[in-house]
Amino acid sequence: MSMIISMRKRPLGFLCLAVTIILFVLVHIKPAPYTDYSSFGKETVTVTGRVYKKEITRQKAKDTLVLYLELLSSDKDIVTQGADTGPPGKRVICYLRAEEREPETGSIVRLSGKPAYFERASNPGQFDAYSYYQISGISYRLNQAKVLAKTTKYDRFMESTYRLRRFLSTVLMENLPQKEASVMQTMLLGEREGLDKELKALYQRNGISHILAISGMHISLLGMGLYRLLRKCGISMNISAAISMALMILYCTMTGFSPSAVRAVLMFCLRMASIFAKRTYDMLTALGAAAVLILLWEPLYLYHSGFIFSFGCVLGIGLILPCLTEGVKIKGRIAKSIAGALAAAVITFPIYLWFYYQFPVYSVILNLLIIPLMSILMGAGLLTLMSGVLFPFGAGSFAFIIKCILAFYEGACRLCDNLPGRLLTAGRPGKWQIILYLLAMMFLTGYRKKLCLRVKWGIAAFAVVILILNPGTGLVLTFLDVGQGDCIYVENERGGCYLIDGGSSSVNSVGTYRIIPFLKFRGVSCLEAVVVTHSDEDHCNGIKELIEEGIVQGIRIKYLVLPDIAQSKKDESYRELEQMAAAAKITVTYMSRGQEISDGKLKFICLHPPFGYQSGEANEYSLVLRMTYGNFTAMLTGDVEGEGERELTGFLQKEKPGNNLPDSLPAEVPQTAVWTGEKKGGLTVLKAAHHGSGNSTKDNFLDYTMPVYTVISCGKDNPYGHPHKELLERLGQHRTKVLITCDAGAVTFTTNGQKVRITKFLDE
Repeated sequence: MSMIISMRKRPLGFLCLAVTIILFVLVHIKPAPYTDYSSFGKETVTVTGRVYKKEITRQKAKDTLVLYLELLSSDKDIVTQGADTGPPGKRVICYLRAEEREPETGSIVRLSGKPAYFERASNPGQFDAYSYYQISGISYRLNQAKVLAKTTKYDRFMESTYRLRRFLSTVLMENLPQKEASVMQTMLLGEREGLDKELKALYQRNGISHILAISGMHISLLGMGLYRLLRKCGISMNISAAISMALMILYCTMTGFSPSAVRAVLMFCLRMASIFAKRTYDMLTALGAAAVLILLWEPLYLYHSGFIFSFGCVLGIGLILPCLTEGVKIKGRIAKSIAGALAAAVITFPIYLWFYYQFPVYSVILNLLIIPLMSILMGAGLLTLMSGVLFPFGAGSFAFIIKCILAFYEGACRLCDNLPGRLLTAGRPGKWQIILYLLAMMFLTGYRKKLCLRVKWGIAAFAVVILILNPGTGLVLTFLDVGQGDCIYVENERGGCYLIDGGSSSVNSVGTYRIIPFLKFRGVSCLEAVVVTHSDEDHCNGIKELIEEGIVQGIRIKYLVLPDIAQSKKDESYRELEQMAAAAKITVTYMSRGQEISDGKLKFICLHPPFGYQSGEANEYSLVLRMTYGNFTAMLTGDVEGEGERELTGFLQKEKPGNNLPDSLPAEVPQTAVWTGEKKGGLTVLKAAHHGSGNSTKDNFLDYTMPVYTVISCGKDNPYGHPHKELLERLGQHRTKVLITCDAGAVTFTTNGQKVRITKFLDE
């Protein structure tokens, strides 16, 4: 009831909410179409477009000029021969060669270069570059671009703001050490490209990366600070407001129009407009109006993390804070800061989990220490710029203040990094959890006048708990797409998590960019065991990254399981795994035939290698595990082939002879049911050995295993020709349904031990 009354008092706010909901529905009903650029090739192409943005980025220790082009089909102001040969699109990022001349912002240019296409995520949790750039309308990038022609006409205002930004950036570089300068360039000028990657990751892990984004805090400090200064100088309210608005719009233009900056400047302009109109400024109405204006400009910002975080924080302070503090007298700046931080945490908690799958537990306390110093830090930054321009000799004292505050920020974050329980890894919540959370928040705000304080906080706590619930779904078996490599994830009904292999020869830093994000997405903070089938890099280089980064990323490994082979057969990579595990205080255990891992209904039984196995190469001693969960069975074969596969097949035939496919097995097994067979040995899932090599998974092996589904893990267009044609023919003859990770993305089997559901990530 009180919500309805509140909406009546804010008719514009209600209208903005309605428009936002309509845009949300439209975007979901008719999503932007996917364009597959892989068919266009990577040969040199030419494109023509208008430069709407420029920036300098660091590549291979050199500064590279980056142009953002809005593509044009043709233009009279530029003389060209022949049509453009580049793929169709809306906008393109162009990385110019070092010796190229610099076109002005707003000029029309014709460029040649080699196209590169943004990759879609093929695993849960993986960064989706295609979707990220689609939000900004950017279709692809052009590398080693060469300027063929350009117009003399350009946008003088936009070019001037770019040059001013570069000049101020140089001033910071000349007066501050490199690391501190990169932080202040990001914080004051929006230049994120030069930011120290380790420092950026440190801030993100601890929940203070928002200080780097030009947002409400920055605009409030600068804009309101300027307005108050002008008023103290005796300038009228209207003129002070007009000057402040103009300079903040100029500032937003210079720093690149990020969603958070645009939101903050729009709200600031509405606040200044209320002075002109002599009306009361309402933060929630201004927030709604800013949201609608941005979404009408670009509806896909509904998917942008910066947009959602920016609006979420303000919504928490403007809507949730009054609900949780109504009827309570909060005295003192510290108490108000704590209340505001808690309200912001309640509203941003689901946003953290949706985009980052973790919540930095100490971020509330850390922000109470960080934010009060921001006004001093930004003031020192502005004074460094001013003194660097006017009195270079006087910039040192302000630079010292900046170094001290940033050192405090870094030290506080590193302290939190070493505290127990610093990260709550809950994974991405389901849509039903988000809906329940929103309903709880609506109830809280709608009936805030009728609820006592304890009940209100209880509802807020309940809403948070909903998001971290992880109801068991039986067994989850996922074959990740790691390119030319292997990585298998297993989770049972009790929440026990296991990883079998993790490496790639085609994807750089596969552990950092695919495996760890997937584990976070699943809400994994502890792996019961990581099994490495053999020591080839395409099976273990990601595991090495996981061992190195796991503690920092909030993922603990209890056991590292390696094949129990002869000491003489342990190569450098095998011994490196042992040493890294010992340094990380991970217990190393060894597995050979007959040994098993048991966790509730889940069992892994080792079939290969025999104890102390001596083989010619790593593939032959590869661990082979038979996994069972009720009637669901899977065989995980690593890269076993050659003599290793022959030895394994002989053992299996000796143990359980006479297991042949019955004539009654249908050619197409439904995806919602598991056929287990009456005879022993029939597999639900077989992981084809060695990425689908023609020399593995032979006929006699398939005669024994008779899998319903066979999964092949390999990279797209790999140089080895995997999966080989002869293997696919053999699998077809054995009537097994083949799933290939480079085509399907991550393949997930979910089962209760009787029925199975299969999902292919790229089909979702």
